[in-house]
Amino acid sequence: MKKVVFSCFSFLLLACSSVKPPESSYTSYDVLFSREQDGGRFQFYEIITEESEYKMLLNDPIISPYLKKEDIQTCNFILVNLGEKPTGGWTIKVERVKVLKDKVEVVIKEIPPKGMATTAMTTPNFVIKIKSKKPIEIINPGS
Repeated sequence: MKKVVFSCFSFLLLACSSVKPPESSYTSYDVLFSREQDGGRFQFYEIITEESEYKMLLNDPIISPYLKKEDIQTCNFILVNLGEKPTGGWTIKVERVKVLKDKVEVVIKEIPPKGMATTAMTTPNFVIKIKSKKPIEIINPGS
């Protein structure tokens, strides 16, 4: 009986190992941080692919705890600045990151605050870690 159970269990493991999990279970990016201040006064995206640019992130005391020095060898980063906003509460949503044969498409959507928000001027900014070294194409459906 033990032999039969073991054989069935072994077969089940082998059968399951050849099944690929759905694409949505893979994480091809991480939003490393977001903050309402210290961003650019105008909206822009900066794709960070080179080690010399990456040092800027490593020197930032807020971002650096989420990074490893060797990340730049396997990942690219996107610095997203939403520009000057009249209130707090602005954020982004990464709607999709699609890794294609020759590039990575990143769809980013700007999300306005819901309900009441602070009336102080803010300059929201974000850093996204893309787990690929392929060229990045940013698509912003709101622009």
